[in-house]
Amino acid sequence: MVTGGEQMVCVTGAGGFIGSWLVKELLHRGYAVRAANWYCYAKTVAEKTATEEASKRGVQLLVVVPAVTVGEMLQPTLNASVYRVATYMRGTKSAYPNAVAAYVDVRDVARAHALVYEHPDARGRYLCIGSVLHRSEFVRLLRELFPQYPITTRCKDNSKPMVKPYKFSVQRLETLGMQFTPLKESLYRTVISLQDKGHLPAAISRRSAL
Repeated sequence: MVTGGEQMVCVTGAGGFIGSWLVKELLHRGYAVRAANWYCYAKTVAEKTATEEASKRGVQLLVVVPAVTVGEMLQPTLNASVYRVATYMRGTKSAYPNAVAAYVDVRDVARAHALVYEHPDARGRYLCIGSVLHRSEFVRLLRELFPQYPITTRCKDNSKPMVKPYKFSVQRLETLGMQFTPLKESLYRTVISLQDKGHLPAAISRRSAL
C-alpha cells in the first residue's frame, strides 16, 4: 500500500466541493499537496480559444465577464458563490479574510447578456461588476440585514494593513443602459432564497445564534 511521506500530489480543482475534501484527506495521510485551480485557467483558455475561432469564422463574439455572482437562486442546489454566503449565515466561518472581492447580482448578469446581444454595435468584452468591497463590509451588510444569525465579526488576519478595494470600469455596459442592483438588495434576496429552498432556517432564536 502506497502512503504519503515525501510524495507530492497535484490536485486539480482543489477549491471545489470534492477537491477541498480530497486535499484534506491527502494531508491527513501524510502527502504533500499542490493545489491547482484549473477552473479559472479553463475559463481563460476557453475565452481565448473562442475569440480565435470567432475571428477565423467571421463570427461576432461578445463576452460578459461577471464578478462573484449573488442573488436569488432558481435552482434547488447551492452554487459556489451562494455557498459562501450560506457559510457566513450558518456561523461555520469563525473569521473572515482580510480580502477584497467584486460582486454582482445574478439578474444583472442576465440583463447584461441580453443588452450586449440586442445592441448591434456591441463588441468585445464587458465587465459586469456591481460593487467592490472588503470582506468586512460584506459581512457587515449581512449582519445588518439578518442580525439573528451567528455571523462572525472577526478578521483572521487583521494584524496586516486593511486591503483596499480596487476599481473596475463598467462604463461599456452602462453605456448600453445597464443599471446595477445595490449589493445590499442582492444579499437580501440571496438569504431569502436560501431560506425558501431549505438551506437556512427562516428564523432562529437568539440563544441558538450565540
